[in-house]
Amino acid sequence: MRVLPQDLMWKAREGRGYIDQIKQMGSEFVIGQILNYIGTSSKNNLIGLTKLFEKIAGSEGSVRHARRMRWLFETEHAHLGWWQKIINELDPNCRNKFLLNFFVHGYYGDNQRKRASFFKKNDFYPPTVLLASITQHCNYNCAGCWAHNYEVKEDMTFEQWKKVFDEARNEMGIHMFPIVGGEPFIRKDFLELCEQYPDCIFLVFTNGALLTEEKIKQIKKLGNVAPMFSLGGWEEATDKVRGEGAYKTVMEKMDLLKKEGVFFGVSLAATRESAEEIVSDEYMKMLCDKGSLWTWVFHYVPVGENPDPTLMPTAKQREMIKQAVYNVRNTLPMMTVDFWGDGPEMMGCIAGGRQYFHVNAKGDCEPCTFVHLATHNVKTSTLTEALASPFMTAVRKGAPYDGNMLRPCMIVDRPWVLRGYYEKFKPYETHRGAADYLTKPEIMEKIDEYAADVAEVMDKNWADDYYMTLFPLPGEYYHDRQILCSSKVPVGGVHGGCESNGGCSCGKDLTALQKNVEDVKELIEEKLEV
Repeated sequence: MRVLPQDLMWKAREGRGYIDQIKQMGSEFVIGQILNYIGTSSKNNLIGLTKLFEKIAGSEGSVRHARRMRWLFETEHAHLGWWQKIINELDPNCRNKFLLNFFVHGYYGDNQRKRASFFKKNDFYPPTVLLASITQHCNYNCAGCWAHNYEVKEDMTFEQWKKVFDEARNEMGIHMFPIVGGEPFIRKDFLELCEQYPDCIFLVFTNGALLTEEKIKQIKKLGNVAPMFSLGGWEEATDKVRGEGAYKTVMEKMDLLKKEGVFFGVSLAATRESAEEIVSDEYMKMLCDKGSLWTWVFHYVPVGENPDPTLMPTAKQREMIKQAVYNVRNTLPMMTVDFWGDGPEMMGCIAGGRQYFHVNAKGDCEPCTFVHLATHNVKTSTLTEALASPFMTAVRKGAPYDGNMLRPCMIVDRPWVLRGYYEKFKPYETHRGAADYLTKPEIMEKIDEYAADVAEVMDKNWADDYYMTLFPLPGEYYHDRQILCSSKVPVGGVHGGCESNGGCSCGKDLTALQKNVEDVKELIEEKLEV
């Protein structure tokens, strides 16, 4: 079994690492200097970085993550190229903010320490991510967007959102905030809000139309804002849903962001009609060449008032998407994630605060961005109180159901699960029609048919061990869509960097590597004595 139980993965390590000592000093400068010192694109320097990450890791999961990353660098996996692109192509401020906020604060250091403290106090782990609908207003009117169902007369105020982000960061150790809408950049004080949290990363899902050159300069100066452009395929497919000129607008804004060295990515909507197009080798290569560093593939979910389940990709298309995403991130220097196909990496469904939850523009705390039901609102309760509710607790504890993490979703893979929660806990609908997929027989019937089709495909894959976590584990090599991973080196070696007998020659300059690691250690200890 390649996926460990979540309690083991999240359990805090005994003892205190370097990061805890540095944080006690309040020396952000020291951490920045360390990352600058080893933050070059040299493979050996990046291997040294993984050794430092392992030292400061606060949980078994993050230790395993650091070791896996080291293996990928040693074997010259495509993920090494991703890191090298970040180091070589991003503006230094954007590069350093991303590395600090995503990996050090958000995963290895501050996050782990506060998660352990939160667990001792509340008897459950907090999420690692908070998804926030900063506004429900938008300058587009895209077909099928469930945001139109919300009736929001006024978005939450700057101070109300600050209260939410303060609790998330200070009490739970959350430093990763995906931001959705509406259109986030339509809110004039949004970047001012991001400025309040220089140690956090904001992944902003946007149509790109409001990203002026002036605003891009501001984003570059902040360094902690990463636009994620919404696309539905090539120009014809994207404009059909978003309006004429939408595709060209995104292409133009990508060029501007790449020129300025700002981290950006893409959000792709997979429907029955667009599935093959958006994950084709040609399309993914185009996104990578344009400069996308992170590409998300979200499957259409029949949510909102009177949704149409027939828009969902078929079970066979879903398997095709999973294989395509696996192939992209193992062959191209672009992080690519399949929202459902990567269930094994996330240990199943991540909703209910198990890994993330959603606060909408009205302040309702929803277990998932596609589950528009709530029992608490941040205007009258804390995030902790919302997560401790019986509704959220049940969602967290229910996953991963029978253990098959290739069928993680309680909406469409196991619809009876969410229907049961709705019946038992009586959460309120956060907009009109939010429970239509749970209560209307004609919709429920189509979702049940879809779930049965998915089970037939994914149960066999799970039984045959035909899946991956994000990347190969130490000792494994990625081959292709059919084989996935094995301990055998692919024919011709791994990117020409490893010997045919399975031993890796990429990192054999151990003397130089060890010296690099010792230099980093001495730098830390020297600063701690000041």
